[in-house]
Amino acid sequence: MAMTSAPRFTSMSEPTQDRIFLGLVLGYFMVQTILRTALGGSFEMDEAEMIAMARDFRLGYGPQLPLFNWLQAAGFKLFGVNTFALTATKNGLLCLTYAGAYVGLRQKLPVRLSILGTLGLLLLPNLSWEGQRAGSHTIAMLAAMSWCFWVLIRQWRSPRFWHWIVFGFLLAAGGLSKYNFWLFPLTLFLAAFWHPELRAALWRREALISLVLAGLLLILPYGWIVTHMDQALSSTRKFYYYSNESTLSPRQQGLTEFVTQSLLALLLTLLTLFFAWLPARKTLSSTGDDLGIGPWLIRAGLLGLLLSLGGIVISGTSDVQARWLLPALIPLSVGLMVRGGTALSTRASRNIMRFCAVLALLLIAAMADIRLRGAGSDSMRVDLLADEIESHCAPGSSIAFDSMGYYFLGNLKYHRPDWLALPAQPERSVPESVSCLVVVNTDEPARAEAVLQTYNVASRVIGIPQHFTATLPYRFEPPEVTKTVPYFIIQLKNGAQ
Repeated sequence: MAMTSAPRFTSMSEPTQDRIFLGLVLGYFMVQTILRTALGGSFEMDEAEMIAMARDFRLGYGPQLPLFNWLQAAGFKLFGVNTFALTATKNGLLCLTYAGAYVGLRQKLPVRLSILGTLGLLLLPNLSWEGQRAGSHTIAMLAAMSWCFWVLIRQWRSPRFWHWIVFGFLLAAGGLSKYNFWLFPLTLFLAAFWHPELRAALWRREALISLVLAGLLLILPYGWIVTHMDQALSSTRKFYYYSNESTLSPRQQGLTEFVTQSLLALLLTLLTLFFAWLPARKTLSSTGDDLGIGPWLIRAGLLGLLLSLGGIVISGTSDVQARWLLPALIPLSVGLMVRGGTALSTRASRNIMRFCAVLALLLIAAMADIRLRGAGSDSMRVDLLADEIESHCAPGSSIAFDSMGYYFLGNLKYHRPDWLALPAQPERSVPESVSCLVVVNTDEPARAEAVLQTYNVASRVIGIPQHFTATLPYRFEPPEVTKTVPYFIIQLKNGAQ
């Protein structure tokens, strides 16, 4: 994402280099936004969740914290409910993430090390690929993390009282994005213990002001969680997915997943540094060219992984995803790039930047490729499913629907905005005017019955649920390549008539 192919770049003034690099970052995410909007297609799971759920502003939306929903709802208000609104919100936050990391590092470090550290974000596949392809709530957390880092470094460079006020707002933003955000500021403060200057700058009573301010801002959203625990904890089962074919116990499977996911997430960062360092084999700087920032971030990342490991062991978690570990993996990757950069020549640093520029282009090409070919969720013709469902309901019926997962929920809502997505109903109620209830992506009658009980409409059922199966093609695949989607249609008494 930062291509510096000639000494000409380093001969420029530092402010000019800053503008060029930040301009490249902005340009990259603008290209991703334009490309995704132009290619269209169906929405991935997290994107579909926003289509269904982010239509208004509430204190809570179920198992996820509300910040990204609020931002996405604002995007929909500005641009309408469409691909551009989704993609602009996502890429805006990703751009802020990279920019925050860079300007944070630039508070104390030269341009070269700051660029290398920021490219540590690009080298994390769960951020650069998965975040771009299907991210949502995690992206809001990443932006809050980057700017928390910025304000802490700024406080170290030039102490000001207002830094603690800003830090309080950023803590609240992170606390409203993902629960695992709290791991990041906690480990940054703990890791500062080994850095005397940082410890003196950060371990101050003013930090309590930040915590109090964040607490005041979080009272109402966290109060909603306490009073709606059934909704807030409804997705915790994902932590305990266990393969019956595994020879390991659930806890052993969780530990294995933790190690595997952590190593795979950091593999590209480690390999990039190794191959850049290998030709000259220069030793790490012992003079503190990175002012201890690299070791600070590395310690914070390792502490984060240790705390995560402890949580996995205590809770018995059997399924671990690398994206859940990003509050630890990001400081590790950025710290490794900064610290490793002290052992790289200017030429080796340029080679890393060239490699990352090529990687950015490959990410753009790959993002286009998965939308232009292949039988994937991003190219399924969900609009045909909407047509088929409509044909089985009486003309003029008011239709409400539920689904196993958010994929069909959001994509159907996009194609039929007048249909009522039941999980988006804050009080879990079905209006009396609804006469056709659809349960998508299940062929189990018990699931349809559970929906009737959840929304308290069993007494309004006419006849028995009808089971159907839709055969959906893909945008760019031959007609014989299809996906079978089962669903139930349940006729309801229209109490509004």
